[in-house]
Amino acid sequence: MRHNKLYGKAVSIMLIGAMVVGSMIPMQRTSAVNPIVQDVYTADPAPMVCSDGRVYVYTSHDEDETINGFFTMNDWKCYSTKDMVNWTDHGTIFGQSSFEWGHTWCFRAWAAQAVERDGKYYLYVPILRKGATEEADSPGYGIGVAVADNPYGPYEDAIGKPLIEGDWNDIDPTVYIDDDGQAYLFYGQPL
Repeated sequence: MRHNKLYGKAVSIMLIGAMVVGSMIPMQRTSAVNPIVQDVYTADPAPMVCSDGRVYVYTSHDEDETINGFFTMNDWKCYSTKDMVNWTDHGTIFGQSSFEWGHTWCFRAWAAQAVERDGKYYLYVPILRKGATEEADSPGYGIGVAVADNPYGPYEDAIGKPLIEGDWNDIDPTVYIDDDGQAYLFYGQPL
C-alpha cells in the first residue's frame, strides 16, 4: 500500500514539473495574413496541389473600374505556398487578350482552373468568342486552354481555338484526372 502512495506522489510531482517546465518554453506562433491577397481585387480562387509540393491558387483579377456597369477582368493571377501561411505572388500569368479567337470588347476573365499533366501545366478559362454580341443568339463564351512549362507561366494558347464551343455560354471550367489517367472537364452554363 505504501508503495502505491509513493508511486502516486512521484507521478503527481512529475506531471506538475512537466507543466511548470512546459509553461516556461516559449511557444512558436505562426500568423497568416488573411485574406492572403490584399493589394488587388481577386475572385474565383482555384487551387492546384502540384508535384513540387506547393499549393497554387489561380484567381481572376478585378480592376478597380467597371465598363458598362460590369466588372472589368483582363487577366488571371497566381499565388503559391508550401505551408498555407506564407504566400508567393507570381503576378499576372495569362491574359484574356492572349486568345486571338477571343473578343476584344469584353473583359471578363472569369473563373479558371489549372491542372498538371505529363510535365506540363494547363489553364482552362472561359473566353467570350469573337462575334459575340449582347443578343440571345450570340456565340457567347467558349472554354479555352493555355499551356505552360511551369505552374506560374508564361501560358500560351494551346490549340488556337476554343476547346469547348457550345451554342451559348460555357463558363467556370474545372478539370479532374481519374486514377486511371482519364481526364474530365466540367463547366457550367448560366441561365
